[in-house]
Amino acid sequence: MGRLNKKLTIIATVLMGLFISYLSFFDNTDSNMKESISMAGMVIEEKNHHIEPSEYLEMWVIGYNAYEKKENQKRYKIFIEEAMVYNLLEEGKQYAVAATSFREDKDFGYVYQLEQISNQEDYQLVGNGRIK
Repeated sequence: MGRLNKKLTIIATVLMGLFISYLSFFDNTDSNMKESISMAGMVIEEKNHHIEPSEYLEMWVIGYNAYEKKENQKRYKIFIEEAMVYNLLEEGKQYAVAATSFREDKDFGYVYQLEQISNQEDYQLVGNGRIK
């Protein structure tokens, strides 16, 4: 009887391991997958926003990678959480961008949320400033 219990325990453990592996590696749907992008030169074509009074504010930019060939250029829609960041961005300027997808859009495929952005053309200060 002891050997049978050991065999059943081993079989159950192996089956549980296979099931967990299946869930981890093979059961990824598009809604669970995220895509990240980073560009050294994203050109902002347009800035847009939408306000629902007393409910929410959406801000986004649409742009492309300046270093891709014209025939391969893809347009990206990136949502911005901070109004201060949105207000500093200018159409026609080039920025270094990192973003992560958070949903799909019928016009753009993946849409992204901004993780990091910096202006590569202007002088950039680094570090903490002192306030007196």
